[in-house]
Amino acid sequence: MFCGRLVGLLALCSLRASASVTVRKTNKGPTGYEVDFKYTNKTASRVLIGGGLQAFTDQFHTTLQSRAWYDPHDYQPGDFYVSFGQPDDGYQWPYEMTTEGDGLWTYTTPLPSGIYSFAYLVNCDFAPNCSIDTGQLVIDPDLPPFQNVQGDQVASSFQVPFDKQFQGTDDINANFDYALPAPPKYRGTVKSVNYTSPGSIHPAPDVHHFGLYLPAEYGTVEGKKYPLLYLSHGAYGNGNDWENLGRMSSIMDNLIAEGHIEPTVVVMPSFYNLDDSLPRFIMGNQSNNAPLPTSVRIRENYQKYLFPWVEQNLDNVCDTPSCRAFAGLSWGGRLTYEMYVNATDYFDYFGMFSPATQEPYVDNATLAVNPALARKGLFVAYGLYDFVFDSGRDLQAALDALDIGFLSRITPFGGHYWNTWQDELWWFGVKALWKPFPYSAQTGR
Repeated sequence: MFCGRLVGLLALCSLRASASVTVRKTNKGPTGYEVDFKYTNKTASRVLIGGGLQAFTDQFHTTLQSRAWYDPHDYQPGDFYVSFGQPDDGYQWPYEMTTEGDGLWTYTTPLPSGIYSFAYLVNCDFAPNCSIDTGQLVIDPDLPPFQNVQGDQVASSFQVPFDKQFQGTDDINANFDYALPAPPKYRGTVKSVNYTSPGSIHPAPDVHHFGLYLPAEYGTVEGKKYPLLYLSHGAYGNGNDWENLGRMSSIMDNLIAEGHIEPTVVVMPSFYNLDDSLPRFIMGNQSNNAPLPTSVRIRENYQKYLFPWVEQNLDNVCDTPSCRAFAGLSWGGRLTYEMYVNATDYFDYFGMFSPATQEPYVDNATLAVNPALARKGLFVAYGLYDFVFDSGRDLQAALDALDIGFLSRITPFGGHYWNTWQDELWWFGVKALWKPFPYSAQTGR
């Protein structure tokens, strides 16, 4: 594994690459903005832009199984991107850069509001086979991702602002400006933290990792305890994802700046590689088919190692359920449900984003044994075009059957992807997090 990654890193160095991404306001259609990619690599014969730079679709041509493939140059207000489906015949995707000579590769495209991830695929004919280990997936050297160790992330990201003149529509509000940088005095900090976790196999033996967000106010008010949100990634991800791909720090900064939540500490743990019972998973190589740990196993490990470490080592963090929350996306949403059912007394708030849950759900017998399940702040959200749509609906039906109050969000442009989860984190903060419960029809009004 180490040798494979070393080969990839040496290949990166040998490419003598440099790059830049520029977001320009154009004051013209189709979006009001254009993005210029420039990448210099004198050894490349072909360069594609991989990652989260997607074609667009609209609400009239999208189902859970199918979608349109509109080039960004053909964007119309109300268009959005989803991450599933096969390109139409003849449609070039990932997008191909043009050589300008002397090793300079360029690509310019209009894009609407959103956070976009990308990487350069060098001399790559089939994207799934091109990785950091092969030396064909190159992260922008001038826009490095937030990560704990090299290889933990496979893309950089940038954000395009909203332009109401060209992107505004009465149909779908796809304005992601809540993830742009907040005013300076509200900007918190994000860092990587390694903690003692016996049995962990990454990033080092008996050491595991989480991302940590501290609000701008943290540590400035003597004796103040801050509420704590655990925020989980999903399948084939890690604790860096929420910052690198979701810009969660800016989302939290703006939630705080606008008065939706009080300053909150966020811990973003990683649930792969907790022990050697499963193959090692590293995002940056070709181990992305590693099996998922069960939500039960993750919960038990966190209860044994992560939660006590946080309690003992993070100063000024609250130590009661009333100011602790757990939320997560996809498999992390399933983990959130596991925490709700089997760590009920440790948290008072739960945010399930695109939860990959399945039956059996809570029922009368479960509630009789654990009546506290009816006295929690629950938020269940998923996308309108999300492949876990049925799972989310079934979970909500189980809660309704028990008359357990919760808040719901169906993201109108949402597939199973980061634009959906950014939307759901934002509305979780606006409507549910740290709000009085049990939730009612007046909650969040």
